[in-house]
Amino acid sequence: MVDYEEISEIFAKITETYQDPVPIGGRCESATYYRVEDLTDADLNRCAEYVSDRIYNLLHPQHPQLFLKLPGGYTFFAERLCAVYSELYGKGEEIPLEQYLEAKLSNGHGEKYKGCNAVLITDVITTARSSLEAHTKATLRGIPVLTWATLIDRTFGPGPVPVVSAFTGAPVRVLTRIG
Repeated sequence: MVDYEEISEIFAKITETYQDPVPIGGRCESATYYRVEDLTDADLNRCAEYVSDRIYNLLHPQHPQLFLKLPGGYTFFAERLCAVYSELYGKGEEIPLEQYLEAKLSNGHGEKYKGCNAVLITDVITTARSSLEAHTKATLRGIPVLTWATLIDRTFGPGPVPVVSAFTGAPVRVLTRIG
C-alpha cells in the first residue's frame, strides 16, 4: 500500500519554486510549478495505486462504472488509474475508460453510459473550469459523476463532488476573469 510520505517524495522531485510567479496555462500563475511530464512510469503507477485506494475508500459501497478522461493530459495517468482500479477493485471486470469529448457524448455515445457512475480524470486541476464544464455536461446527459481524480489538485475549494488527488499543490492566482 502506498502512503502519503512516498507520494510527497515523488512530487518533491518534480516541484520547482520560483521567486517570481510563472504563468500556468493561460489564466493562472504561481511561484510553484510541477513538472508532471518528469514523473517516471513507476511514479505514475504508485500515484495511480494511491488514488485508486482513495477513490475506493471515498465511494464504497458505490463503485465507478466509467472513467472519463478529460483532454489535455501528458502523463497517461487516466489509463493507469483505470487499469489499477479495475485490477484492485473491478471484481474481475475492466472498467471502461472513455475520452471525454462533448461531440462524442452528444452524438448518442452518451446514451451508452447513461446511469453509469463516473469518475472524471485529468493530470492537474487548477481553476477547475474544464472539470466543472465536463461534470455539468455529463450530468445533463444522465451520467452521474461521483468524484474527480487527478495527480495534483490546485483548486480553490469545494466543488460539486470531492476531488481525489495524489497531491495537493500550491495555490494559483487567477490572472483573468474566468466567467
